Amino acid sequence: MEHRLQERLTKHENNINEKIETIEARMHAMEESFIKSVKSMEASNENTRTKLEALKNHVIPKMEHIQETSDSELKKIGEYKNTLDMLIDTVQNISMQAKFNTRLFKFLYPVSSCRQALSVSDTYMIKIEVNTEPFEVFCEQNKFDGGWIVIQHRYDGSVDFYTNWTEYRNGFGSLDGEFWLGLEYVHQITKNRAHELLVEMKDFHGNYGYAKYGEFEIGNESELYVLKKLGTYSGTAGDSMKNHKDQKFTTFDRDNDEADKGNCAKAYHGAWWYYNCYRSNLNARYMNATNDLTTMSWKYFKNDRRGLSYTRMMIRDIVD
Repeated sequence: MEHRLQERLTKHENNINEKIETIEARMHAMEESFIKSVKSMEASNENTRTKLEALKNHVIPKMEHIQETSDSELKKIGEYKNTLDMLIDTVQNISMQAKFNTRLFKFLYPVSSCRQALSVSDTYMIKIEVNTEPFEVFCEQNKFDGGWIVIQHRYDGSVDFYTNWTEYRNGFGSLDGEFWLGLEYVHQITKNRAHELLVEMKDFHGNYGYAKYGEFEIGNESELYVLKKLGTYSGTAGDSMKNHKDQKFTTFDRDNDEADKGNCAKAYHGAWWYYNCYRSNLNARYMNATNDLTTMSWKYFKNDRRGLSYTRMMIRDIVD
């Protein structure tokens, strides 16, 4: 009995020892595999580190070179900029000097009409007669073959045209913006030499039209700047001026019209050669309106009282 028990114990012990040996063998194999993996990773890391180090040794000198080149280029750019600034200043000074010389030349050598001016649309000094003082006008040299003196220009409503007799006599506004040249100047220009009239206009929808008259002259102040001559009409805007021929000029403070109901300038917020009262009213309010009788308008342009967004009146001496 004891003998059998001893055999069983011995057999069980042997089985346990075998399992322990198997486990130890597996653990040893796993350890070797782990060590091999670690060594492989270390080798890979070392290879990576070596590559990174090589890359650093390759890139850093290039970056330093690029930095040196950039500093050099920036310095050159700065030098170019300084040179360019000097050139710009020089050009501006030359331009300013040229403008000054041009204005001086225009002042010293005024023209008798815009036909004698340069071919560039600009301001010029004009001298009507030998013994008269020159004055400045704007010459339109591109439209309708050029040679035109602009006597009225409106395009944005920046200048208030509802003003008095003195202002309309002497002129107001600026030649590089909206303006009225002045009745006295227009009289001086037209009194001794035949002139024609051109009126340009646009409505607020962009429609353009013009009215041209073969003759134009106004009287002096004692004649109340009467519209003495108005020649034959041609154009695309319709003839809204013929009813104003032989009419005196009226402002809100000088009632010279033929209306029985009062001052047309006051009633219709403008100044014009009114009769009873108007077909055209180019110095009235600047506004986008359809049937407001106080807006600047040209009745036969579109056969209504629509407001105009742009008007320009010009005169030119007639050559045989």
